[in-house]
Amino acid sequence: MLKNCIKFIIHIIWLCVVITFCWPLPVSSSKLRVLVFKLLIICSDNFVISSKTFCLSICISQHPIQSFMYVVNYGSLQRIVDEMVVCFKEARQYERDIFSKYIAKCNVFYGGTLIFVYITGLVFVMGPVALPIDYPLECEYPFRVNYTSIIIFIYFHQSFVCFQCAAHVCLSAFGAFLLWFTAARFECLAMEFQNSSNIDTLIVCIKKQLHLRRYAEQVVNCLRFLVLYAISVGTCALTLCGIIMIVNSPQVVKTQFITISVTMLIQVYMFAWPADYMKEWSINVSRSVYDGKWYKQSLKLQKMFLNVMLYQKPITLSISCLLEELSLRYYCSYVSNAFSIFTALRVVVENKSE
Repeated sequence: MLKNCIKFIIHIIWLCVVITFCWPLPVSSSKLRVLVFKLLIICSDNFVISSKTFCLSICISQHPIQSFMYVVNYGSLQRIVDEMVVCFKEARQYERDIFSKYIAKCNVFYGGTLIFVYITGLVFVMGPVALPIDYPLECEYPFRVNYTSIIIFIYFHQSFVCFQCAAHVCLSAFGAFLLWFTAARFECLAMEFQNSSNIDTLIVCIKKQLHLRRYAEQVVNCLRFLVLYAISVGTCALTLCGIIMIVNSPQVVKTQFITISVTMLIQVYMFAWPADYMKEWSINVSRSVYDGKWYKQSLKLQKMFLNVMLYQKPITLSISCLLEELSLRYYCSYVSNAFSIFTALRVVVENKSE
């Protein structure tokens, strides 16, 4: 049951991000197939299609920037995903129970988010139906477009761009899935530490901990600049949304920008929530030995348990000098600062109007 559920989750996430070409191929893929796949990533960029509004330009800029980041980290992501799939296949019963617990915790939020993101793209695709515009995006072309075939082609092309923007936002779900998986593995390892009853099993657990910490650091290295980019894009989008809400603009335009802003806030939260859990469980692994029956073990084993407890360095998603630590606390301050920017812009506009 769990195996089918995890396969379904992986398939849904893959389906949501497939048109970004950023989900890595299996490790067993040939070099030629990998080369063609990387060329598809680069060729899928739509940065040349710029919008008159800066906010839409920011959304479109996700294509080349995120694609470049995934090309750079392609090898690491390929190994990370391959190890994740193998871990799910070989999971024992207690590990399956923990994975099921995490799925129950996250399925509603992330499932609803993926649907909401694509609805956001659909709002822009259906824009010509509700607004006096011909295309979803306001673009000018250096050739005549008053032919039915060209109008249809441009409409479908711009619609694909809108959905590709949504797919790039869904890459946050892909990154969050890797963080949740890492946190769940730390919790599984914590149970193994609690059940350690001799030196041999403890040594095995310590080796697993070192391997898992290296795995977590690989995940963080692949995601840290994507998170920084998501935060930067979200800040710009929220600022522009604040301006749109203050000045006189059509209600439909305000609705579109509110939808974009909510999407950006959700995108950052999708990373912050699992990153906070991963940090917590990377520390709890060492602390978990205290929850076991260490008092019934030999003095030598108790001393080794004590050494394990002393090592409590957390794994955090951070960038030197740019992002101290991504956590729920940071996300709360991020949202608070966004509302502060809204308030400051409103004061400036009102003072100018007076």
